[in-house]
Amino acid sequence: MTRPEVLRWHRRLRERYTPPAGITLSVILPCSARKPYSLSRSHTSFQECIRRGARGRSSLVHEVILTSPLGLVPRELEGVYPASSYDVPVTGHWSHEEKETAVGLLKDYLAKAGTKVLAHVDGAYREICSLLGVPMTRGNLLSQEGLRELEEGVRAGLEGGGGTEARRERALEDLRRVADFQFGLGAGEYIVPHGASMKGGRVYLEGRQVAAVRKDGLLALTLEGARLLLPCGRYTARLNFKPEMRNVFAAGIEAADGDIRPEDEVIALYKGEVVGVGRALLNGEEMARSRKGLALALRHRA
Repeated sequence: MTRPEVLRWHRRLRERYTPPAGITLSVILPCSARKPYSLSRSHTSFQECIRRGARGRSSLVHEVILTSPLGLVPRELEGVYPASSYDVPVTGHWSHEEKETAVGLLKDYLAKAGTKVLAHVDGAYREICSLLGVPMTRGNLLSQEGLRELEEGVRAGLEGGGGTEARRERALEDLRRVADFQFGLGAGEYIVPHGASMKGGRVYLEGRQVAAVRKDGLLALTLEGARLLLPCGRYTARLNFKPEMRNVFAAGIEAADGDIRPEDEVIALYKGEVVGVGRALLNGEEMARSRKGLALALRHRA
């Protein structure tokens, strides 16, 4: 519960995350042993029931997963570390701290979402949902009766239209939420602006690629994507030279964003212009303070 990765997850959900625009129903589900959850047998069944209940309007449904120690995992973030790979012993009993964290994060989510809500959970999850007055299904989760109740609950709770265009826009909305989580609130509107399109895990704007989905669920930027994000003023490193190689050493860095951590996407700047984008090997404070050692591995150079 006190590991830095877990505490950072909690903080980013509160400070950087907002549910996708346009949803009208939030469905709360339990976690699974297999990660990402959508690959598990239980979540495959849940998602199939939700699709049937939505009847072509699944873009209006948002799924969130209750879990410990992360508290809450929105479906679009299930592939992001540490949600994609954590493993803890399951005792069936939640501590007071675990429940308190989950209740706090779920309450924050529901206030932001402002949607109808339905929980398809059991065990300690039901206690957490009941504390917030969340309507719940009653049957055994994976029984025919329980799955049918989930399907009917989704059908009854949905409002509004759907269709292919709505599904396409929802995919882009999910990417905006990932970008916000990765780079800070509001970043998604810069990297995935209206008018953007997605094909094969890549994001395009006016025919030019701006980003791609990494294996860890986060976004890798192109130079064009870095220029789009630049007005946010985040995740930048100011250099005292224009790089001619992909490796940037700490001695060449004048200043760096304090939010940068190893493996983060970083925009390299020289005289205010984007000259590269790549992966951090040090945190922002170390980049600015150190006088030796490799600091950035650039993927693209201008």
